[in-house]
Amino acid sequence: MKRIAYLLPILLALAGCKKEEPFVRPITPVKLQAVERESPEEGPRYSGTVEPASRYDLAFRLGGFVEQIHTVGGRLVYEGDQVAKGTVLAKVRQSDYQVKVAQATSQLDQARAALAQTEEGVRGAKAGLDKAKGDFDRATALFAKESLTKSDMDGATAQLKGAQANYDGALTQLPLAKARIAGAQGLVDEANLSVKDTAILAPVDGIILKRLIEVGSLVGPGTPAFIMANLVTLKAVFGAPDILLGRLPVGTNVTFKSEALPGRQFSGRVSSIAPAADPRTRVFDVDITFSNPNMLLRPGMVVSLQLPAMKALKTEMASSLVIPMNAIVRTKAGTQGVFVVTESAGKATARSREIGLGGTLKNRIIVTSGLQEGERVIVAGASLVQDGEVVQIIP
Repeated sequence: MKRIAYLLPILLALAGCKKEEPFVRPITPVKLQAVERESPEEGPRYSGTVEPASRYDLAFRLGGFVEQIHTVGGRLVYEGDQVAKGTVLAKVRQSDYQVKVAQATSQLDQARAALAQTEEGVRGAKAGLDKAKGDFDRATALFAKESLTKSDMDGATAQLKGAQANYDGALTQLPLAKARIAGAQGLVDEANLSVKDTAILAPVDGIILKRLIEVGSLVGPGTPAFIMANLVTLKAVFGAPDILLGRLPVGTNVTFKSEALPGRQFSGRVSSIAPAADPRTRVFDVDITFSNPNMLLRPGMVVSLQLPAMKALKTEMASSLVIPMNAIVRTKAGTQGVFVVTESAGKATARSREIGLGGTLKNRIIVTSGLQEGERVIVAGASLVQDGEVVQIIP
């Protein structure tokens, strides 16, 4: 026991003197490939995405509780279902708006009754005016024969003036009564329109891309309800470098394929070209509109466009540099780049470099800027490397 008590402080002291070794990150193994030049035997190939040529975001004009959604095969309409133009896709509760129709109709009935009463007053005033004119004419004739006193003549004159004023006053009420009817009719039309606007109708024959509501949901004016598109006409969106824009003017007929549908070929027409290049990729979006009557292609599918080779184009692209597609990584700035490896003092160091990209040649992509022929880029392990890191080159 005494010996153990003697050794214990020594062992503790030795343990306290031991230093923790710092963590050393292992060197990342990578594969390299040199940047090469290649002259295309075929024209460049580009990948594009299928999108709807016309997309419709449908929303409620009025608010309320959703009481009805269109059904297909006994279930609520859902993404991928086709609907015909004019189909009632959804309705909010109409009772709140039908009350307003009843109120507006009641006001219209009151306005019509008031007009009828005003017209009856005009007819009565006209009859009174005609009688007063007759009395005045008789009084005037008798007064000329000195068979009527002046006071009686003054009374006939005053009676005529009063009847005229009564008639004029009744006439002024007619436009007001008719205006009240027009206003009440407008309220009725607005209330009926509100009832009609409780429903969302399909604007075209198309397919539902998204349903955003459920039965019983409380929605407000402008609440999105459906996203639909007409799939009979679609567009394929490609990114093309500036050197190819001259070969793809608006109106050009082109053909393209989809790996999802081998053996099939589709044709379309260049419908629009972006006025400016994307600041990151330096390519221009080219829209190719095409007919899709059999619904073979759907939004989101990938298609490829193979342009025919041209002598002028081959000469122009003969000095283009190419790298494998798996060499491309995302830089810290969010742009496209690669890791270039240089060797010095027996160490291989990876450096991040931003590059410009063009079209594809077979399974490689054209580099328009940022690299030189012969430089080596990482083609395997690039996602594990950081800028300035020492790497291990493997065959």
